[in-house]
Amino acid sequence: MTARQAVLRLAHRYRPRSTAAVVGPVLVGLLALCIVVSGVLLHREAVDNWKQDLSKLSLLLAENTAQSMTAARLVLDSVSNDIQAAAPADAAALAAAVGTPATHQMLRHKIGGVPQVDVVSIVGSDASVLTFSRAYPAPPIRLDERDYFEYHRRHPDGGMHLSAPVQNKGNGAWTFYISRRISGPDGSFLGVVLVGLSCDFFSKFFQNASIGEHTAFSLYRSDYTLLARWPAVPAMMGKRNLTGSTYRLLEQGKTHGVLQVDLPRAAEQWRTVGRLAGIRLVRDYPLAINVTVTDEVYLAGWRRMLRTMGGAAVVSLLGLGLAIALIMALLRRQERDAAMALALQARAEAAYAAMAVMRQEVHAPIACMAAHVPEPEIAPPSASASAPAPTLAPGARILLVEDTALNRQLVCLQLAACGYRIDTAENGALGLQALAEQQYDLVLMDCMMPVMDGYQACQALRARETASGAARLPVIALTAGVTEDDRQRCVAAGMDDYLSKPFTATQLRAMVERWLTR
Repeated sequence: MTARQAVLRLAHRYRPRSTAAVVGPVLVGLLALCIVVSGVLLHREAVDNWKQDLSKLSLLLAENTAQSMTAARLVLDSVSNDIQAAAPADAAALAAAVGTPATHQMLRHKIGGVPQVDVVSIVGSDASVLTFSRAYPAPPIRLDERDYFEYHRRHPDGGMHLSAPVQNKGNGAWTFYISRRISGPDGSFLGVVLVGLSCDFFSKFFQNASIGEHTAFSLYRSDYTLLARWPAVPAMMGKRNLTGSTYRLLEQGKTHGVLQVDLPRAAEQWRTVGRLAGIRLVRDYPLAINVTVTDEVYLAGWRRMLRTMGGAAVVSLLGLGLAIALIMALLRRQERDAAMALALQARAEAAYAAMAVMRQEVHAPIACMAAHVPEPEIAPPSASASAPAPTLAPGARILLVEDTALNRQLVCLQLAACGYRIDTAENGALGLQALAEQQYDLVLMDCMMPVMDGYQACQALRARETASGAARLPVIALTAGVTEDDRQRCVAAGMDDYLSKPFTATQLRAMVERWLTR
């Protein structure tokens, strides 16, 4: 047997087509495995990024809550010190001392610049309101069923008490109270000083800090009691959130009220109910801030990426299937050519044998024609180019010029879910430098900044555009002013639109989308 014949027989025996039939599914399996692994890694990255964002946002809210509580506590301390300095000997002396128009005006003056404080009241030992800041004289109101009254009556050295929220008997609004005991010279219980904090104030503050729907903000007391929430759920107000293993707020000591929270465990337990949480304690107070988002928010980007990967996988599988089909067709043709070559070789060997017999019988020279066996042409397998995975168009690039770090972080969080790329600058001069180095689609410009304000920066930008012949870049003013003079000044400086502070995430996104789609 010749070497060529042996090669042809070997190729026909091992049938490469069966090898291709095995390799194809293996490649498909590897592609599916890569997609699954990539999806898991992207999911982990999305969750980690949102955890960091929620941690930053909850820190900002906790710090602002601490500042609001401190301002209210200063009012409480000031009123308590003034009353204790008068040294009332008994309940009757206290009632006579505070039940005057001068005391009423003093209370109104102390809460004049503290918007979170709704009312200041002085309650006697019989639980009746002696005077309060809302009206003079005080109406006949008794508070003996309130938790703070019973607490101070039983605890001479109890310090400041933080109550559960109740509906105020004066105006019906949800209010929670911080309070201190009024004691006589002999330590007897004479009454209570109350400072009422508006739950609605904190709810509106949470609303302004919201980063979109499906986001919830809650303010809890140490015993899980809900003090304020956005979006508001009146049925939950004053109720203890005893889904219990949600998170644990533990009191250490009976006078300090210091809280400890197992934050990683708490956040993980929120994830089991389809929400991602950022939990933060409020410094110096037995309070905690909880910011939660649903998976519709924190997994939105991951799901978009997963759909993109799925589309790319479908295209890749179609390309791989086409490539395997072409290879199989080529292998089938190669097998047919190999079989034909073997048949021709067998016929040629039979012809040679017959001619040898004839020469032996007739002893005559016989011209022998060699049979020419054409070699089959084997076309090289064509490479099937996989279609590239479709990619999302990059988001618009926005420059935020704002001197306050808190405002910069809040705007970035409010726009992050939309896929925009956001750069920041701390004043107008740095903003102009950034505009000279990078091309942007939109500028969000604060009006009042050090070094160079927003009006000067916009005028310089328009002068630069006029000199260079560049296209007009949209500039949106972020201003705390809402008067007609403020608007005219923005227009005169060359700004295209304005957004008054404070603004919500919905208002900001609507303004940005309107100018980016023009």
